[in-house]
Amino acid sequence: MEVITEAWTPSSDLAPSIFKPICHGQYPQIADEINDYFLKHWNFPNEKSRKKFVGADYSRFACLNYPLTSNERIGFAYEIDNMPIEVAEEYNERLILIARGLQTPDPTIPAEWMMWDLWEDMRAHNKELAFSIEAPCFVFMRAQVDKTRLGLSDLSLYFQFREKDIGTALVCAIMTFGMGIILSEEEQELARPVVSNFAKNLLCFNDIYSYEKELRVQEGGATCGQILSAVPIVEALAKVGPESAKRILWTMCREWEVNHHRLVADTLRKHPSTKLEAFFKGLEYQYAGNELWSHETGRYK
Repeated sequence: MEVITEAWTPSSDLAPSIFKPICHGQYPQIADEINDYFLKHWNFPNEKSRKKFVGADYSRFACLNYPLTSNERIGFAYEIDNMPIEVAEEYNERLILIARGLQTPDPTIPAEWMMWDLWEDMRAHNKELAFSIEAPCFVFMRAQVDKTRLGLSDLSLYFQFREKDIGTALVCAIMTFGMGIILSEEEQELARPVVSNFAKNLLCFNDIYSYEKELRVQEGGATCGQILSAVPIVEALAKVGPESAKRILWTMCREWEVNHHRLVADTLRKHPSTKLEAFFKGLEYQYAGNELWSHETGRYK
């Protein structure tokens, strides 16, 4: 499996990551294949939304975040990351039942038959690994319609909620699916502090890079109430402006990277495991890959 080393550093006034991104060797071929699939079948409302979808370059996200995924599974990783999520709670539950194979999809609704096909294909490829993704996927889907997200102002509670909302367990499950790793329940529990540490880095880079767009959306009247972001919470807590708040979060992200090494060393000392070693190495590529994708993607422009 080929990987491509990415050369990127932030502006000189911001500390660079200690982790270096690499990209799956199937990029950009996989982007063309799966973008064509979505553009052909998905009901985009207009040409602008089609261009917006392509500009987000979600295949780049998959290839940067799961660079160690086998060639035959990288397409699954991309599709899972782009699964249809609906804002209506009742309909979201229907999609979950379809994904589990418990309800038949409506063949005229792309969100339904694409969800069905994806999960049927994954189960046919490797039933045990596909099953391991179900629970984290459905936690993520339900978090998107959780009303808790509307009133978070405490930073610790925000981190706790957003660990689910940002899909931390899901991206970890996609990674293990792609790498063919099956962690025991004990290993999953041992990895939990390492994963929670990673989650804060993941969500804060999302918040840093998406904040200006979220402000524009709010000012345009598309949303109401508080923006779901760590930026205004840190603003209020530290009594600083938004740019200072983003720099504080940036520094925190760098400290979580250092803490990753400490937590990994502690975990492997208690429980030496080649599977956990591979899992933790995969997380390091996710640290770097998510940051680079967040910097590049048209989604936040």
